[in-house]
Amino acid sequence: MSYANISQLDRAQEHCETIPLNAVPQLKLVERDRLADPFAGGSRVSQRSLSDYFTQQQGLFADTELAALLEPRRIQAPPGYHSTNCVSAGLFVLLGSRVVRAARGLPYIPTEIAAHVVGYQVIRYRVPIYFIEEQFIRAVAATDLPHDFTLDDLHWPMPAMVVGFPARFMREYLGRDVCYVYAANCGAGDYAVSELPGCPRITIPKSKVAWQFYCWQDGNLESFVSSYMRQDRVDETISNYAYTDYTEIKDEAGIATDKEVTDRLSALMLKLLVILNTRPQLVETGRCVRPQKIKHGRVKHCELWSPNLIGRCYRTIREDQGGGTHASPRVHWRRGFVRSQPHGPHRSMRKPVWIQPVLVGLQAGAGTEKGQGV
Repeated sequence: MSYANISQLDRAQEHCETIPLNAVPQLKLVERDRLADPFAGGSRVSQRSLSDYFTQQQGLFADTELAALLEPRRIQAPPGYHSTNCVSAGLFVLLGSRVVRAARGLPYIPTEIAAHVVGYQVIRYRVPIYFIEEQFIRAVAATDLPHDFTLDDLHWPMPAMVVGFPARFMREYLGRDVCYVYAANCGAGDYAVSELPGCPRITIPKSKVAWQFYCWQDGNLESFVSSYMRQDRVDETISNYAYTDYTEIKDEAGIATDKEVTDRLSALMLKLLVILNTRPQLVETGRCVRPQKIKHGRVKHCELWSPNLIGRCYRTIREDQGGGTHASPRVHWRRGFVRSQPHGPHRSMRKPVWIQPVLVGLQAGAGTEKGQGV
């Protein structure tokens, strides 16, 4: 299923070339039937979780040339995250949705077009995945968005990337089975993937940022897409855009819940990008820990890379409660914020500074961090 935060102007101007069905990469009928079309209202599959579904999808292309394009590096996900196979399988589902819709004679919808641009850029930059440590992302969630940043002010670790969130945290924060978010910072221009000539070329008239994620809800695969103009202020971005349900199968309560999910995810992504601008040292780049091994002309072992990590060394700031006799406050976050701090000659320059949130109310030695941070 697909939903979007996207303006009417953006939706009207974004253009996607029409590709005839015979230009679509050919799949066997049985494989085509097993593809999901999350943009059409549901996946019609019986797997029990997001990870189970993507494992099944990954088997459809694991032994093809497409696998090297969608998973150029083998990465071992840290504990607490879905397998990285979910990332390549998610890209496969996105590209495969074209096959399904073309076979059914269905038109493109705006969220599908925006998601394709994100997917193209993620593939272009060789599918970089950044895993966010749980203590750090809880502190990010407990921070307020600043008033003096635009999306154009933000510097990304990569122009396009996949952000891996701890599965436990996302279940608490969104109430959904979500792990990976595909994100791209896109300038105006044409977008395509040269290795996939059957995929449409898409034109974006104005610079924008966009992200897309899948979730598993009531036995169905759902897709959500958000897209924003780069000149927007980060604290006004979400409220300035309308929410649109293109599936037309949910009632008002369901649509309201989905809107809250997309808004919370977008707020989290914006906070993360803002804070990384104040703490770029929190980003640690992975390295090759096992080179490729070829024996008798065949690959015996693929190269293996350590993960890119964000916030690995971050530790929650706590205000521990002593052993006094007075009633202790409930566990809560004293919220963080980002401020513009003067510096340089005559304090004429400004730099963003993150005032970190503080976890209040824990008894000494307690380990939980649940609460207002999610």
